[in-house]
Amino acid sequence: MSHLEIDGYSHLSSPIHRWDPRVKIVSMLVLIFSIVLLKSLAVALLGLAISIGLLLISRLPFAYVSQGIKWPALFLLPFPLILPLTMDGDMALTLYGLSFSVEGLEQGLLMMTRGLAAVVLIYPIFGSSPFNTTIHAMRSLGLPETVTQIFLFAYRYLFLLREQFTSMTRSLSSKGFTKKTDLPTARVLGAALGMLFIRSYERSDRIYKAMVSRGYNGHLPDSERFKINGFDLVKALMVLVLAFGLQGLDHLAVV
Repeated sequence: MSHLEIDGYSHLSSPIHRWDPRVKIVSMLVLIFSIVLLKSLAVALLGLAISIGLLLISRLPFAYVSQGIKWPALFLLPFPLILPLTMDGDMALTLYGLSFSVEGLEQGLLMMTRGLAAVVLIYPIFGSSPFNTTIHAMRSLGLPETVTQIFLFAYRYLFLLREQFTSMTRSLSSKGFTKKTDLPTARVLGAALGMLFIRSYERSDRIYKAMVSRGYNGHLPDSERFKINGFDLVKALMVLVLAFGLQGLDHLAVV
Protein backbone atom coordinates (compact mmCIF):
# COMPACT_ATOMS: atom_id res chain seq x y z
CA MET A 1 0.00 0.00 0.00
CA SER A 2 1.31 3.43 -0.88
CA HIS A 3 -0.34 4.92 2.21
CA LEU A 4 -1.46 3.66 5.58
CA GLU A 5 -5.09 2.61 5.12
CA ILE A 6 -6.44 1.46 8.44
CA ASP A 7 -8.81 -0.97 6.68
CA GLY A 8 -6.26 -2.16 4.13
CA TYR A 9 -6.53 -5.75 5.41
CA SER A 10 -10.26 -5.89 6.05
CA HIS A 11 -10.52 -8.55 3.32
CA LEU A 12 -8.76 -11.14 5.48
CA SER A 13 -10.66 -13.92 7.23
CA SER A 14 -10.52 -14.33 11.00
CA PRO A 15 -12.93 -14.58 13.94
CA ILE A 16 -12.47 -10.83 14.45
CA HIS A 17 -13.22 -10.08 10.77
CA ARG A 18 -16.40 -12.18 10.92
CA TRP A 19 -17.62 -10.43 14.06
CA ASP A 20 -20.63 -8.11 13.77
CA PRO A 21 -19.03 -4.63 13.79
CA ARG A 22 -21.53 -3.18 16.26
CA VAL A 23 -20.94 -5.91 18.84
CA LYS A 24 -17.22 -5.76 18.15
CA ILE A 25 -17.02 -2.01 18.75
CA VAL A 26 -18.96 -2.13 22.03
CA SER A 27 -17.08 -5.16 23.37
CA MET A 28 -13.64 -3.86 22.44
CA LEU A 29 -14.37 -0.41 23.88
CA VAL A 30 -15.39 -1.99 27.18
CA LEU A 31 -12.09 -3.89 27.18
CA ILE A 32 -10.14 -0.72 26.35
CA PHE A 33 -11.77 1.23 29.19
CA SER A 34 -11.16 -1.69 31.53
CA ILE A 35 -7.45 -1.68 30.67
CA VAL A 36 -6.90 2.08 30.91
CA LEU A 37 -8.50 2.10 34.37
CA LEU A 38 -6.11 -0.52 35.76
CA LYS A 39 -3.92 0.49 38.70
CA SER A 40 -1.68 -2.58 38.96
CA LEU A 41 1.31 -2.86 36.63
CA ALA A 42 1.18 -6.67 36.66
CA VAL A 43 -2.49 -6.71 35.65
CA ALA A 44 -1.82 -4.03 33.02
CA LEU A 45 0.87 -6.27 31.52
CA LEU A 46 -1.72 -9.04 31.40
CA GLY A 47 -4.08 -6.63 29.64
CA LEU A 48 -1.37 -5.85 27.10
CA ALA A 49 -0.86 -9.59 26.54
CA ILE A 50 -4.61 -10.00 25.96
CA SER A 51 -4.57 -7.10 23.48
CA ILE A 52 -1.69 -8.68 21.56
CA GLY A 53 -3.52 -12.01 21.63
CA LEU A 54 -6.62 -10.46 20.06
CA LEU A 55 -4.39 -8.79 17.48
CA LEU A 56 -2.86 -12.16 16.61
CA ILE A 57 -6.34 -13.68 16.30
CA SER A 58 -7.25 -10.94 13.82
CA ARG A 59 -4.30 -12.05 11.61
CA LEU A 60 -3.39 -8.47 10.75
CA PRO A 61 0.22 -8.31 9.45
CA PHE A 62 2.83 -7.25 11.99
CA ALA A 63 4.45 -4.82 9.54
CA TYR A 64 1.12 -3.08 9.00
CA VAL A 65 0.44 -2.71 12.72
CA SER A 66 3.98 -1.67 13.65
CA GLN A 67 3.92 1.04 10.99
CA GLY A 68 1.08 2.81 12.76
CA ILE A 69 1.87 1.95 16.37
CA LYS A 70 5.40 3.33 16.38
CA TRP A 71 4.28 6.95 16.79
CA PRO A 72 2.07 6.35 19.85
CA ALA A 73 4.88 4.21 21.26
CA LEU A 74 7.33 7.09 20.88
CA PHE A 75 4.85 9.35 22.67
CA LEU A 76 4.44 6.89 25.56
CA LEU A 77 8.11 6.00 25.93
CA PRO A 78 9.11 9.16 27.90
CA PHE A 79 6.73 8.36 30.78
CA PRO A 80 8.90 5.65 32.42
CA LEU A 81 11.93 7.87 31.82
CA ILE A 82 10.57 11.13 33.24
CA LEU A 83 8.24 10.07 36.07
CA PRO A 84 11.00 8.38 38.12
CA LEU A 85 12.69 11.79 38.26
CA THR A 86 9.60 13.80 39.13
CA MET A 87 7.56 11.60 41.50
CA ASP A 88 8.29 11.31 45.19
CA GLY A 89 8.84 7.89 46.72
CA ASP A 90 11.47 5.38 47.70
CA MET A 91 14.71 6.12 45.92
CA ALA A 92 15.90 3.17 43.86
CA LEU A 93 19.01 4.79 42.41
CA THR A 94 20.98 8.01 42.56
CA LEU A 95 23.09 8.80 39.53
CA TYR A 96 25.01 12.04 38.93
CA GLY A 97 22.90 13.78 41.54
CA LEU A 98 19.60 12.58 40.06
CA SER A 99 17.32 10.43 42.21
CA PHE A 100 15.09 7.83 40.58
CA SER A 101 12.01 6.71 42.54
CA VAL A 102 10.50 3.23 42.42
CA GLU A 103 6.95 4.61 42.46
CA GLY A 104 7.71 6.90 39.53
CA LEU A 105 9.13 4.03 37.50
CA GLU A 106 6.12 1.84 38.23
CA GLN A 107 3.69 4.63 37.39
CA GLY A 108 5.51 5.41 34.15
CA LEU A 109 5.56 1.76 33.09
CA LEU A 110 1.88 1.48 34.02
CA MET A 111 0.92 4.46 31.84
CA MET A 112 2.99 3.19 28.92
CA THR A 113 1.56 -0.33 29.20
CA ARG A 114 -2.05 0.85 29.38
CA GLY A 115 -1.54 3.20 26.44
CA LEU A 116 0.08 0.53 24.26
CA ALA A 117 -2.67 -1.96 25.05
CA ALA A 118 -5.36 0.56 24.08
CA VAL A 119 -3.59 1.45 20.82
CA VAL A 120 -3.11 -2.21 19.93
CA LEU A 121 -6.85 -2.85 20.35
CA ILE A 122 -7.69 -0.08 17.89
CA TYR A 123 -6.43 -2.26 15.05
CA PRO A 124 -8.78 -5.22 15.58
CA ILE A 125 -11.64 -2.71 15.75
CA PHE A 126 -10.92 -0.64 12.64
CA GLY A 127 -8.59 -2.94 10.72
CA SER A 128 -10.89 -5.96 10.50
CA SER A 129 -13.81 -4.25 8.73
CA PRO A 130 -14.05 -1.76 5.84
CA PHE A 131 -13.93 1.77 7.19
CA ASN A 132 -17.36 2.58 5.75
CA THR A 133 -18.84 -0.46 7.48
CA THR A 134 -17.29 0.53 10.81
CA ILE A 135 -18.61 4.09 10.57
CA HIS A 136 -22.09 2.89 9.62
CA ALA A 137 -21.97 0.54 12.60
CA MET A 138 -21.07 3.47 14.84
CA ARG A 139 -23.97 5.39 13.31
CA SER A 140 -26.35 2.55 14.20
CA LEU A 141 -24.98 2.75 17.75
CA GLY A 142 -25.95 6.42 18.03
CA LEU A 143 -23.18 8.41 16.34
CA PRO A 144 -24.77 11.58 14.87
CA GLU A 145 -25.28 11.43 11.11
CA THR A 146 -23.37 14.69 10.58
CA VAL A 147 -20.32 13.25 12.31
CA THR A 148 -20.72 10.06 10.29
CA GLN A 149 -20.62 11.97 7.02
CA ILE A 150 -17.59 14.00 8.15
CA PHE A 151 -15.68 10.79 8.90
CA LEU A 152 -16.68 9.16 5.62
CA PHE A 153 -15.78 12.11 3.40
CA ALA A 154 -12.61 12.96 5.31
CA TYR A 155 -11.30 9.41 5.04
CA ARG A 156 -12.27 9.13 1.39
CA TYR A 157 -10.46 12.28 0.25
CA LEU A 158 -7.61 12.49 2.76
CA PHE A 159 -5.44 10.13 0.75
CA LEU A 160 -6.31 11.97 -2.46
CA LEU A 161 -5.06 15.24 -0.97
CA ARG A 162 -1.90 13.54 0.19
CA GLU A 163 -1.26 12.18 -3.30
CA GLN A 164 -1.80 15.63 -4.78
CA PHE A 165 0.66 17.20 -2.35
CA THR A 166 3.19 14.44 -3.07
CA SER A 167 2.77 15.09 -6.78
CA MET A 168 3.33 18.82 -6.26
CA THR A 169 6.51 18.28 -4.22
CA ARG A 170 7.78 15.78 -6.80
CA SER A 171 7.19 18.37 -9.52
CA LEU A 172 9.10 20.97 -7.50
CA SER A 173 11.99 18.54 -7.00
CA SER A 174 12.18 17.91 -10.74
CA LYS A 175 12.68 21.66 -11.17
CA GLY A 176 15.62 21.70 -8.78
CA PHE A 177 13.84 22.49 -5.52
CA THR A 178 15.42 20.99 -2.39
CA LYS A 179 13.97 21.16 1.11
CA LYS A 180 16.01 23.24 3.53
CA THR A 181 15.41 24.92 6.87
CA ASP A 182 15.40 28.44 5.48
CA LEU A 183 12.90 31.13 4.56
CA PRO A 184 12.83 30.48 0.76
CA THR A 185 11.91 26.84 1.40
CA ALA A 186 9.14 27.91 3.76
CA ARG A 187 7.78 30.28 1.12
CA VAL A 188 7.74 27.61 -1.58
CA LEU A 189 6.06 25.05 0.68
CA GLY A 190 3.60 27.68 1.88
CA ALA A 191 2.67 28.48 -1.71
CA ALA A 192 2.26 24.77 -2.45
CA LEU A 193 -0.01 24.30 0.57
CA GLY A 194 -2.01 27.36 -0.44
CA MET A 195 -2.49 25.97 -3.94
CA LEU A 196 -3.50 22.63 -2.45
CA PHE A 197 -6.06 24.37 -0.25
CA ILE A 198 -7.56 26.20 -3.25
CA ARG A 199 -7.71 22.99 -5.28
CA SER A 200 -9.31 21.18 -2.36
CA TYR A 201 -11.96 23.86 -2.01
CA GLU A 202 -12.73 23.79 -5.72
CA ARG A 203 -12.89 19.99 -5.71
CA SER A 204 -15.21 19.93 -2.70
CA ASP A 205 -17.51 22.44 -4.41
CA ARG A 206 -17.66 20.29 -7.56
CA ILE A 207 -18.31 17.16 -5.51
CA TYR A 208 -21.09 18.82 -3.54
CA LYS A 209 -22.80 20.09 -6.70
CA ALA A 210 -22.52 16.64 -8.27
CA MET A 211 -24.07 15.07 -5.17
CA VAL A 212 -26.92 17.59 -5.12
CA SER A 213 -27.63 16.90 -8.79
CA ARG A 214 -28.00 13.22 -7.86
CA GLY A 215 -30.52 13.93 -5.11
CA TYR A 216 -28.35 14.53 -2.05
CA ASN A 217 -30.34 16.41 0.61
CA GLY A 218 -28.04 16.19 3.60
CA HIS A 219 -28.66 12.53 4.31
CA LEU A 220 -26.78 9.48 3.08
CA PRO A 221 -28.64 6.22 2.51
CA ASP A 222 -27.77 3.52 5.01
CA SER A 223 -26.50 0.78 2.72
CA GLU A 224 -25.26 -1.49 5.51
CA ARG A 225 -27.50 -4.21 6.92
CA PHE A 226 -26.21 -5.78 10.11
CA LYS A 227 -27.35 -9.04 11.64
CA ILE A 228 -26.19 -10.43 14.97
CA ASN A 229 -25.83 -14.18 15.36
CA GLY A 230 -25.00 -16.44 18.27
CA PHE A 231 -21.28 -16.51 17.55
CA ASP A 232 -21.16 -12.70 17.77
CA LEU A 233 -22.68 -12.84 21.25
CA VAL A 234 -20.29 -15.61 22.35
CA LYS A 235 -17.29 -13.53 21.25
CA ALA A 236 -18.71 -10.50 23.04
CA LEU A 237 -19.24 -12.53 26.21
CA MET A 238 -15.64 -13.79 26.12
CA VAL A 239 -14.25 -10.26 25.72
CA LEU A 240 -16.49 -8.90 28.48
CA VAL A 241 -15.35 -11.70 30.80
CA LEU A 242 -11.76 -10.68 30.09
CA ALA A 243 -12.58 -7.01 30.73
CA PHE A 244 -14.32 -7.58 34.06
CA GLY A 245 -11.79 -10.26 34.99
CA LEU A 246 -9.00 -7.72 34.63
CA GLN A 247 -10.87 -5.33 36.88
CA GLY A 248 -11.35 -8.06 39.46
CA LEU A 249 -7.67 -8.99 39.43
CA ASP A 250 -6.73 -5.34 39.64
CA HIS A 251 -8.94 -4.87 42.69
CA LEU A 252 -7.29 -7.83 44.39
CA ALA A 253 -3.81 -6.60 43.46
CA VAL A 254 -4.19 -3.11 44.90
CA VAL A 255 -6.03 -4.07 48.09
